[in-house]
Amino acid sequence: MIWKDVWAAVFGELPEDEFLSPLYATLVYFVIVMFSGYIIRLVNQFVTPEWLRGYVADFSATMEICAYFFENNFIMKNYGSVCLFIAVVIECLIANRTFMGASESPCKAVVELVERQISVRCALQKILVQTFAGLASYRLARLIWAMDMVPDHRERYFETTCTSDLNVALLTGLMIEMAATLVDTWLGRQTINKMSFVDELLKCCNGSLMIVMGIHLTGMYFNPAMALGHTFGCEGTEKWEHFLVYWGGPFLGCIIALYLDKALHVDVVEWEKDSKKKRE
Repeated sequence: MIWKDVWAAVFGELPEDEFLSPLYATLVYFVIVMFSGYIIRLVNQFVTPEWLRGYVADFSATMEICAYFFENNFIMKNYGSVCLFIAVVIECLIANRTFMGASESPCKAVVELVERQISVRCALQKILVQTFAGLASYRLARLIWAMDMVPDHRERYFETTCTSDLNVALLTGLMIEMAATLVDTWLGRQTINKMSFVDELLKCCNGSLMIVMGIHLTGMYFNPAMALGHTFGCEGTEKWEHFLVYWGGPFLGCIIALYLDKALHVDVVEWEKDSKKKRE
């Protein structure tokens, strides 16, 4: 069903314009993706067996965050880097409030494995589930593109080939994805402001800024599942190159971040408590 059919069903007449404005189309896209993921996680809490609940939650969270970034490309195209920055920050804030503790990246399974919070088997299962979620995000995006809301969606829906986002040398791409994941993982483990919302906002802004700065270099995914759903099999990058850059880079980055956190941990709340104790 295309958007005109929906409009006619709601208002009783066909719209005058062939397409929605890019802004309205983007808002509709995000609302559909967000509510799809949220409803899955909500139902999951009451219906799914407990042993399976975490995997379903991770699948929906990963699929949702990966699907967001298909539309982010259109935001960059139509409105520029500033609007992309704002959009990613908003997406991050929404995700923090609706993911219900679910993981959106295989990197988190690697971190939990290294810290011995989960077994090797559990980590591999989580990564596999999120791998399928990254691929499923493309299917979800195509379902929304099929509504034919804007020319960009129509073009993506009918595309038969894609081009890799890796626009730098292989090792350079590896280092960029590794560094971005390292920074994002390390910063996520710090407390840089005693006000929780400001702390959260600063971290979201950091991730968004890295995406804006690096999107033209590697796509700046620093999420293996997202990169898989967006660029795997695209022209310009061999399959082994894809896994080296978009899987090897982030996995190395998140592991290094754990050791960096042990050497350099920032917690302004604890610092303030220690400072008060010393003054007393």
